[in-house]
Amino acid sequence: MQWSFKRVSFFSVCLLVFMFFSSAASFAESSADPIKQDSAKDVPIQVRGDTVEYFQEGQKAVGTGHVSIEYEGVKLTADRVTVYMAAKDALAEGHVVLTQKGSVFKGEKVEYNFGTKVGNVSKMSAEIAPSYYGKADRVERISENHTRATKSYITTCCGDSPFYKIQSQRIDIYPDDRIEIRNAVLFIQGVPVLFIPYFVHYFIDFDRFPVQLIPGKNSDWGAFLLSKWRYHLVNRPSLQDKGNILLDTREKRGFGYGAENFYKGDNIGRGAARVYFVDDDNPPAGEGSDRHRVQWRHQSKIGEATTLTTEFNKLSDSQVVKDFFFREEYERDVFPDNYVSVITSKPEYTFSALLRKRVDPFVSVVERSPELRFDTHTRQFLDTPFYLRQEVQFSNLSRRFSEAHGSLDAVRLDLNHTVSYAGHAGPVSVTPRIGARETYYSRDNAGERDLVRSVIDPGVDVSARFYKTYDVYINSFGLDYNQIRHVFTPTFSYDTRHNPTVSRTTLQPFDALDALDKQNFFRFAFENKLQTKNRDALGQLVPRELARVIPFFGYDVHTGRPENVGLDVELRPYSWMGIETDVTYNARTGRAETANFDFYLSKGNARLAVGQRYVQDSSSQTTAQVEWQLKNDLALKVYERYEFEENKSKEFEVSASKYFDCVILDLTYNHREEEDAFYFALRLRAFPTLPFGFSQTYGRPKTSPAELRGD
Repeated sequence: MQWSFKRVSFFSVCLLVFMFFSSAASFAESSADPIKQDSAKDVPIQVRGDTVEYFQEGQKAVGTGHVSIEYEGVKLTADRVTVYMAAKDALAEGHVVLTQKGSVFKGEKVEYNFGTKVGNVSKMSAEIAPSYYGKADRVERISENHTRATKSYITTCCGDSPFYKIQSQRIDIYPDDRIEIRNAVLFIQGVPVLFIPYFVHYFIDFDRFPVQLIPGKNSDWGAFLLSKWRYHLVNRPSLQDKGNILLDTREKRGFGYGAENFYKGDNIGRGAARVYFVDDDNPPAGEGSDRHRVQWRHQSKIGEATTLTTEFNKLSDSQVVKDFFFREEYERDVFPDNYVSVITSKPEYTFSALLRKRVDPFVSVVERSPELRFDTHTRQFLDTPFYLRQEVQFSNLSRRFSEAHGSLDAVRLDLNHTVSYAGHAGPVSVTPRIGARETYYSRDNAGERDLVRSVIDPGVDVSARFYKTYDVYINSFGLDYNQIRHVFTPTFSYDTRHNPTVSRTTLQPFDALDALDKQNFFRFAFENKLQTKNRDALGQLVPRELARVIPFFGYDVHTGRPENVGLDVELRPYSWMGIETDVTYNARTGRAETANFDFYLSKGNARLAVGQRYVQDSSSQTTAQVEWQLKNDLALKVYERYEFEENKSKEFEVSASKYFDCVILDLTYNHREEEDAFYFALRLRAFPTLPFGFSQTYGRPKTSPAELRGD
């Protein structure tokens, strides 16, 4: 089936308006709170005002002038209020304000019962938590489970002239069930855009606006329009089931559609299911036009200490995720996994069962069908300073290649026992240990015989911790240091291993366990921390880390060379600024092997981040991002990733966000490799979340404690 871009765009816009209307109408269910029935209680109503008169006859109270009543979470203020004490009925007139559960309702006249929390409001305006505004000529209670608003409109824009509003002659609310809307019109800037005679909406969702559109253009897709339409199946505290319908059109790649469903429940656990289909007009060479992906991820508790996790992925070809979900998924995971895992974790042990199978023939994977593992946690042996740990692992392995030249398979049983001794010499902790490992293989790399490999792993760990506090106080240049504490933690470890009884070249390579070889290695690390105390907003002193510096190195006795030499540094002189760097040195080449540097700050209206990544003889890449709130209604973000080895920009992006009364307009230009893309997004300020991963963002390697605290 062929779709034109204009036809799909018109269809998408119509559906956008339709869903836009249904979401905004959900305010009515929230607005049912002030007139929601509740059990009456024999609590007297107290009326406060400039003048309050009590009449024994009729058991009523009349308050005039700044009258205020607060009763069981409901507050009512007005110029004049008459309350019938026995029935708990109130008639409020003049500048009436009714507040309940964070929502504010205003009107000229309100009839309200404080016992049942049922009432009628005339000429009502409302601010409904969290983000809705509305007006109605009248809100009345029809029956116990039926409330009606007449001649009303709703919006997420405040003010008397909202950017958009949805106006309806009648909205019927059935709490915890549905909302029925009749004779509704969507107005944008006062212009009627769409009329809907009747619509039913069953569930409400406040976490984001239910419709998101991303129009744009790039060299691969041409002009495109991507859309996500929110839906709900179940919305209860014990079970939630919701998702998005995906409708996309791409000028050069055709029409795509699918769904993503997210569920979470006390009994079923949580998970996500995704399907997506594309009738691709320009598929990769050798691939058909019918392209798709199917995914299911699930996790649940199947016992007090047992967790089930599973993931299933089926792709039409190796490029489908890259072509259509590059930013959202492909950059994080080129080929998603297929497995079922069951893990039981108790204080004494951990038992796991893993089943991993290949689903798509173009993916290389090590199948484990199954792999069972039992680990006892390090535990003390009787009342001695000796500690024991045991690991047992059974694996039925098969290495499947993407190319059609066969596979490797074997059954492996691995047993590893470790004994350690917890010793102390003053402030120094000394832990000698020895491990004995036996591994059975059903076949060698030639497939001719089974064999058993034995490995002995002795070693020792030594560590200490020293600290000293200096009476240093600095309260200038924006610094707030109240004493500085230096913590010094040197560590040393020694690992040795004689040649295993079976060489690794004799074994089929499945994972790191098969690559064990002889070693004789020393490792040293010297951790230094500088800590201080800053005053928080309340003037209380709270601890904060200023610096962390760890030089480390190792020495391989077999080769006679230093190995794993490097430095890890984190500096945070201010809570809003940080510097992080790490370097590893290659003793064989006499050059740095890898180096990373990050500088970041967030101060006032500006955020800056600069990073440098270096890999010897491979890459020297600088990444920078600047975010600047130019005005209250205008923000700018610039991102650049430059590769010095190739002397060219790998990616550049600039994005501007314009804030209007109740909407945000994002305009973005992105250049990556040889591809240019331009797109824009219109978001409601009440629902700013955008469920598309198009925009590039600087990724810092770590997060500072100050940021975690929200400093």
